[in-house]
Amino acid sequence: MMKITHRLMRMGVFAAAFEQSQGLNSSSSSVASNHVLDFTVGLKNQAAPMTAVSEKDGSFWHALDGIPFLFHRPNKRKLSKKQVLDQALANDSQEEDQMHRSLVFGDYADHSFTCPLTTTCPNVCVAKASDCPADATCASASSSPDHEFELCADGTCADKTLGEACAAGLESPCGCSKFSVACAKQVDIWDSCHDKFQEYYDVHHQCLQDEAEALPPPSMTAAPMLFSLCMVCITLLMFLWCAFNQRLKPVPGSTSELENEHGEKWTQTGYKSSPVGTLMYGLIILGHVSIQVLLLLTSIYYYVNYYIINENQLLRTFTIIWMVGFSWCFLLKWPSSIHALFLRRSLAQDATYVAVKAPVRKIDTLYEKKLLANMLEWLTSKFTLVMNSLYSIESNDVYDETQYKTTYCKVETDPRTATRYFYFRMKRYCYDDMIKKFTPGRFDVTKDANIRSWISHSNIKNGLTMADSTWRLGLVGANVLECPKPSLIRSIITEFSQPFYLYQNFMVWSWVPLWYYYMAIVQTVVRLGGGLIVAAFHYMSDVDLYRLMVIDGNVEVVRDGTIITIDKTDAVPGDIVRLTSGPVHFDMAILRSEHLLVDESALTGEVHPVSKVALDPANADLAYNAKDMKSSTIFAGTMILECGPFDVALVTKTGAFTSRGELLSDVLSFEPHKFKFHNEIKVVLAILFVEMLILVSYVLNTVQADHWTTNFFYAIYVAGTILPPLLPTVFVVSIGISAKRLQKTGITCTDTTGILAAGKVRKAFFDKTGTLTEQGLRFVSATRGDGELRMNRSGTILLEPLLQLGISVCHTLTLNLNGDLVGPAVDRQAFSAVQEAALHSDGTVSLGGIAIKYLKRFDFDHHSTTQSVIIEHGETKTVFVKGSPEAIAQLCQPFSLPENFEETARHAARNGMYQLAIARGTYEGTKEMHQVQRSDIEKDLIFTGCINFQNLMKQESPAVIAELRAGGIESAMITGDNTLTGIYIAKRTGIIQPYQNVIIGTLRDGFEIEWADAYTNVPVGNPTTSLPEHTVLAMTGEAWRRLLEHSPTQAMELGKKTLVFGRCTPLDKVSIVSTFVKYGDVTMMCGDGGNDSGALKAAHVGVALSDSEASVVAPFTSVDKSITSVIDVLKEGRCALASSFASYKFMFLYGQVETFNQVANAYFNTTFGEWCWVFLDGLWPITMAFSLPFARSAQKLSKKHPTASLLSAHTLSSTCGILLINFMFLVIALALLFSKDWFQCRMWDGDNMADFYLGDNYESNVIFVVTGNQYIASAAALNFGYTWRLNFFRNYVFVFFFTLWTSMQLAATLHPSSFSCIFRMNCTNENVVRSVTISQPQPINNPFNSTLMPTSFRIELVVLMVANLVLVCLWEYFIVNGSIASKLCSKKNKISVAREKSTSSQRATKHMDFIRDIMESDDANTSDQSESKHVDSEQIGMETA
Repeated sequence: MMKITHRLMRMGVFAAAFEQSQGLNSSSSSVASNHVLDFTVGLKNQAAPMTAVSEKDGSFWHALDGIPFLFHRPNKRKLSKKQVLDQALANDSQEEDQMHRSLVFGDYADHSFTCPLTTTCPNVCVAKASDCPADATCASASSSPDHEFELCADGTCADKTLGEACAAGLESPCGCSKFSVACAKQVDIWDSCHDKFQEYYDVHHQCLQDEAEALPPPSMTAAPMLFSLCMVCITLLMFLWCAFNQRLKPVPGSTSELENEHGEKWTQTGYKSSPVGTLMYGLIILGHVSIQVLLLLTSIYYYVNYYIINENQLLRTFTIIWMVGFSWCFLLKWPSSIHALFLRRSLAQDATYVAVKAPVRKIDTLYEKKLLANMLEWLTSKFTLVMNSLYSIESNDVYDETQYKTTYCKVETDPRTATRYFYFRMKRYCYDDMIKKFTPGRFDVTKDANIRSWISHSNIKNGLTMADSTWRLGLVGANVLECPKPSLIRSIITEFSQPFYLYQNFMVWSWVPLWYYYMAIVQTVVRLGGGLIVAAFHYMSDVDLYRLMVIDGNVEVVRDGTIITIDKTDAVPGDIVRLTSGPVHFDMAILRSEHLLVDESALTGEVHPVSKVALDPANADLAYNAKDMKSSTIFAGTMILECGPFDVALVTKTGAFTSRGELLSDVLSFEPHKFKFHNEIKVVLAILFVEMLILVSYVLNTVQADHWTTNFFYAIYVAGTILPPLLPTVFVVSIGISAKRLQKTGITCTDTTGILAAGKVRKAFFDKTGTLTEQGLRFVSATRGDGELRMNRSGTILLEPLLQLGISVCHTLTLNLNGDLVGPAVDRQAFSAVQEAALHSDGTVSLGGIAIKYLKRFDFDHHSTTQSVIIEHGETKTVFVKGSPEAIAQLCQPFSLPENFEETARHAARNGMYQLAIARGTYEGTKEMHQVQRSDIEKDLIFTGCINFQNLMKQESPAVIAELRAGGIESAMITGDNTLTGIYIAKRTGIIQPYQNVIIGTLRDGFEIEWADAYTNVPVGNPTTSLPEHTVLAMTGEAWRRLLEHSPTQAMELGKKTLVFGRCTPLDKVSIVSTFVKYGDVTMMCGDGGNDSGALKAAHVGVALSDSEASVVAPFTSVDKSITSVIDVLKEGRCALASSFASYKFMFLYGQVETFNQVANAYFNTTFGEWCWVFLDGLWPITMAFSLPFARSAQKLSKKHPTASLLSAHTLSSTCGILLINFMFLVIALALLFSKDWFQCRMWDGDNMADFYLGDNYESNVIFVVTGNQYIASAAALNFGYTWRLNFFRNYVFVFFFTLWTSMQLAATLHPSSFSCIFRMNCTNENVVRSVTISQPQPINNPFNSTLMPTSFRIELVVLMVANLVLVCLWEYFIVNGSIASKLCSKKNKISVAREKSTSSQRATKHMDFIRDIMESDDANTSDQSESKHVDSEQIGMETA
């Protein structure tokens, strides 16, 4: 139907112009008559032109003429050229005036810019040449009527007298088969044309209408109704199925509780496939595919049969399919799983799927909600109820305000054991036929067993039976960390299944018809590129995680008394394993050990290997406990460096139940953080949706077209610009560019969303050892305990040989195969300081050449914070015990302690000393050595002395902390070390300023928190009520837990003033970080060990200085393990956030500006040309939005943070201000146009918007040049770097495009040429170029055959463009981001005071319980086995994290 539309449009334009001319008064008619007379006289005085003046065939702008772009769109009207027979005459014609040059080219253009308008009359079409009226002959059109002429097919005349002839291939412009002869073109006043020929125009117009109505309808006419009916039927059947399955006929007993280690309320519901459900699911898939296929076939049919079918009816078919498909697809986006929707409820024994409903693990920040957000939340809740009712979905059960999520897990059957199971959060759940439901697949090896039974000869010799191992394998499953193998295809499908891509998909389809397919291709490429980039990031992250979880290799185990080799994935709890060097993939208890060294750096961060020993026979009657027997436990995730040929161990846990599995399962099951942005985007979308409804309604009622489908498509284009489909893509591109820059600096990024979060960090938490300080300790001295030096760093012995003996024997050091000392750093440092001490390969020690025999060793116990040995010293059995000063003081006889011992120890800690105490005693018992217990010897001791160490600070730490402070980020330390030691390091690094006093809070007697001056130990009052100036707080992990449990409000109030958290376990670290997150602080955590993994995951931004699990759960990993990476991440985060919001604001402004120009075009009933849309919808927004993120980060952190709020004063003032300025300049430009006298007779009054060549008018030209400039100007205003990015000109990519597009706009506006004709602006028929879809140049399609503007008006437009650019830049630079902005944007995102007072206590308490539940496990949780970050700290209890 487009063919008929074009025909009718052509006549309609001229008819409208005629109607306009009827309004001229008599005086103007008189002027017109005189003008015609003068024109006629002038015409007769000129020689007739003979050829086209411009020969364009070799021009750059015509290089692509004749080459179709996918589909060929034939010209509706061709340029007229005449063949020249006499070259001399052709040369003479080059000097003809502008009027004759235009006439030769086809139509006359009046460039006098006066009214009334002189032009070429519309073609008079008749049945045969003899029917042409006398005023429409070649003689009447020529100044030489006595010459002989030939009437050409296109209405031009060839003067045979002068040797002219009609060019070959000319076509009639009439378009109607009944009246196909075009009479000679006539130049006249526009009004006179209609006075003379109106009856011919009317007849021709009726002929076009008759032929249009006679065209056959498309064969697909019935398709939309049939398609719609099918979709309605499928939808009704789907809702009936859901009601039947969930409400009408639910299966009793299909839902039951699911046991879990967290004690939370989980439920399991059985589902199975059914023929009816499978058929319904197939229909849904078929429906989805059918929609896309029908849209594609309709589009192809549209172009292939463009000239032989009724276009409007075909567009109606496309429109109905589009609307039904759009609504239907979005309706099916509501359920979390379409496949699960068609599963039939069943009992657990028949289930093929199990729906697990469990609490969502997330830490949401509390934000104060505005009125609009509350209203939207209320509307959303009502909408949710309606949709859940349609799908018969049970509303989320609300247990203590906890949000629940349902996950559908596929039930598998183990082929070896026939056990039915499923995996949820990496853990296996097996069907228990006794209780008829699924239970955790856990096997407790300690049940009904003690250490005696484990270390017995028969157990080690025989191992498990094959039958028992097979049964256990069926219960606990393979020793794997269940994680789907990454698939790039799956990642792509998952990404493109997001709702916004569905919106993008249908927006692209709406651009396919109406010869706009080229922009659909451009937009598809951009969207596919953005989506593929995101999918690739997710895929690479999944690959890194999968590599961490892959378990491969073999292991030797004892089965039925025989040593066999099995795959490590087949090991089960209870297996007797022969130890070999290499990675460990299950938790084990050591049964026999000769020489065992283990690298635990992946879990503890300790870089030095530790020695492990077999289970102590003295504990034969006890049950195994990984917490208390860590020295005899090997954890999954560690590495065996050296071991003896006969070292064996018993597997205690496998798979996700190992310490490593528990850690990964917990931290990876957390939902991503939600920011204020995620809540506000809903409000913004709601506002835009309302705007879209208003403007779409306006457009539908304003646009004049011959069929409603034209209005529909125009309205959809308006809707697509209000909510630009590229909006999410700009964030992806910005984040991706920043991630690449970070990678170049040695920082890998596994979670790109953390980059934007880094831009808003206000609180930075640091682990101490290995992060702020170097790994390990340096030996300083040994003292008596009263401060008197007994041994210096050189090892010179001054006094107390027993202190020297104690240092030499009380340790867990061994030698590796190279003869190097292996063990805790403090033991190595102290032992090396004793010059006469030597350690032998058999584990014995000699001092001064005298061999010392070990009788018994007790490794470090984290409860007593001590370790001890019994040696044979002379004739006596001497006992040495080493541990923290507090613990040793309790074990010693009071008289042996030096005076002021406690104060001396505190003084050492305050000065950064890492102190161990040693005491001695004598064992006089009668028990055999293997029966001696720790309690038998660790009592009634004689104090011997103290060993002092120092933890060296990293050189770069103070500079990093100072830059963070300058950047408005407060730093705090979370350490497992002594709180006083933490204070010392905090002072050294600058976390605590030199002028600040410190009050420390400790828990006394398990109930009361005691506050005291950290330096004088003088008790002070509760800091909640009064805190002196220049005073900060420090507290222990126990004190924090107590505050959070009993007074959450006070905990947060004091927590914000606390700069050092000491004696913290991994659970405490998670609690501190997550509580700050929940109460509104954007936090960063920097740590180096696996015991920091929980806190790294809980923080908005986690920076791991490690290659362990911490590097997987943390968004950022520093390859060079430098703390300066923190600064790089934060600077890049601020840059990325500022750039992302700049791109977001630009896309919003682009959408609004384009909405302006489309609504304005709808008002004037015009539109733009094809190349205009290529630039407006393609090149300009894409290049501007995607070049803004190329701005690099600033050199230093600024005190000011970039905004992350869509509704903040900063964002609103920026977007609304620029928008109002742009709107003002558009109105001024149009007002300026309408004020011009020359424009009064050149106004557009078309009545059909179905052709791109409605852009051949001054209204759309002015709208295009002004709004097009506003695209570039808005982007320029948003490119200023301010304090987060480098300056404007350092973004070289943006500056290049800005310069290119601005130059193009100025050139097209100021200089009429072939280039300006690309945009159909400042264009004459001599310079026209091809469009996108029409391969040949199309002449100007308006009554005056030109879009040339007067020079003065062009200059005025350029002045407006420059003023617009300058004003938006000034607004953004000085008002939005300048000094005025500091006053307008001072409001911070805070938690609602009312909410905090009423609910904070309850939330915080439940929040603490939640954290405790997810971090604890039954036996050996990571928080237990990683309590000591360093083995040296295990020995003294000074650092339990």
